[in-house]
Amino acid sequence: MRCCLNRKVIIGLAVVAVGVLAVDPHLFGRVLPLLLVAICPLSMVLMMRGMSGNKVSSGQTAGISGSHPGFDAEVARLRAEVDQLRAERSSPFPEPAFGIPTPGGASDDAPAAS
Repeated sequence: MRCCLNRKVIIGLAVVAVGVLAVDPHLFGRVLPLLLVAICPLSMVLMMRGMSGNKVSSGQTAGISGSHPGFDAEVARLRAEVDQLRAERSSPFPEPAFGIPTPGGASDDAPAAS
């Protein structure tokens, strides 16, 4: 359990406990359980903050592109696909899918009646 608790959090809460004890000793009995419960969430917040520093920032992604073969081509292909999907989505009158009746009543797979 020692690895789950952040030493800085424990020291900080101990300082708060000593401060409460010095200011109002009668309040210490009510504050102590809260301080003990607060150790875990505060340790988790500090641990998450410490791990977020390991992420690659957007300025560092330029160095990644040359390290993987085909990376730039794959990115270009994916961007083109995204642009195509956005264009299809923003079209006011999308083309009907195969077999779905058109507004005139005829279906794409049915022969036109003469």
